Amino acid sequence: KATVSVLYCDLSLKTPTNKMRCLLLACLAVWCMGCNTNDDCNGGGLCVQGTCKCDFGFKGAACEQVNFGASYKCGEGGLCLSYQFNTTSTWGGGVAKGDDGKYHMYGAMMNNNCTLGTWLSNSQVLHSVSDTVHGPYTPHDVSLGQLHPSTATWDGLTEHNPIIARAPNGTYLLYYMGSTATGAVSQNCTIDEKDLGSNTCSSNPASQPVCNQQIGLATSNSPNGPWERSKTPILSPGPAGAWDDQFVTNPTVHVFPNSSVLMVYKARSKENYNAMLTGVAFAEHWSGPYIRASPSVPFQVPSECEDSGMYYSEAQKTFRILMHCGCNYLYLWSKDGYNWKSTPQVPWCDITYTDGTTETLRRRERPQWIVDGTGKPIFLTNGVEGTTSHGGMTWTMATPINP
Repeated sequence: KATVSVLYCDLSLKTPTNKMRCLLLACLAVWCMGCNTNDDCNGGGLCVQGTCKCDFGFKGAACEQVNFGASYKCGEGGLCLSYQFNTTSTWGGGVAKGDDGKYHMYGAMMNNNCTLGTWLSNSQVLHSVSDTVHGPYTPHDVSLGQLHPSTATWDGLTEHNPIIARAPNGTYLLYYMGSTATGAVSQNCTIDEKDLGSNTCSSNPASQPVCNQQIGLATSNSPNGPWERSKTPILSPGPAGAWDDQFVTNPTVHVFPNSSVLMVYKARSKENYNAMLTGVAFAEHWSGPYIRASPSVPFQVPSECEDSGMYYSEAQKTFRILMHCGCNYLYLWSKDGYNWKSTPQVPWCDITYTDGTTETLRRRERPQWIVDGTGKPIFLTNGVEGTTSHGGMTWTMATPINP
């Protein structure tokens, strides 16, 4: 304050011109400083003497962007299938480091030679393994697959968009979306393929798997299974009139040291079906029950944004999320997991690979952080669809996060 007064204005003068001069210079001082509090650094860094000092993995004057490196090409990193398990299409995956020292990815795989368009009838959870965090990951086994008959259980037809976490006691926690539908069966896409992904719910939702999406949990003491699937969903649609009363899907979680769990999930409502909405649930123990946040309201984010991937920065005591919004990403942060702030969207479909070549992706979705043992975000995986890579089929890309 004294600096502004001595150099440029006299705070004791009450003339309109002088008041305006002082106000303008005060605003300029704040702008030049860059930040006043840590909140001005968007949960991605600390405000130190008026300048945001960004954490590992973040950049920008206000630490508002993720500092991505060059991505690994299909076949050089991530998961890129070439008819292993009779398919070529995957769609993102979460990674956990096992007690064996290897990295274990759990991703969505469309079986029977099908493409992503059949995710409502043909998605399974594929377990793949790598000696290095970036891959390439080698398919190992199917962790969660279709059950027969598929209508006998709530998740018998499709198991999609998995994420992996570990409980404090070491248990592997595999969260996923499951669904079934009367009369629906997995397709054999060598013969025929029908795109079920664009269907909306009609007057007969029991026959449409898109209407019956719910969130489940499978557990194991080993990354190789066997997996014990929840007999009932851990989160089902909300009551009539709620923002999530049509279906719930796409979970992402943080498991606390006391075994409680914060879950962020996507949903749609019957009343506003075209809007993708995102909200929060909490469980005092990972085994459940999972209770919606109170009051139960969705995030204030654009309705085209979805696919939350979350991790917790212990150093900053901050939850961080990435969503995709078409070919942009949206970064959000929160101190308590319930009240979230976001920064402007950033384009991310123009890719530079580690060999210097480039590609413009048609789709880049399903962001999942890979965090090292110190809590730093070191890689991000995405489900992607390229213009040239993998013959236009979907695959799972790995991208390093720079300091």
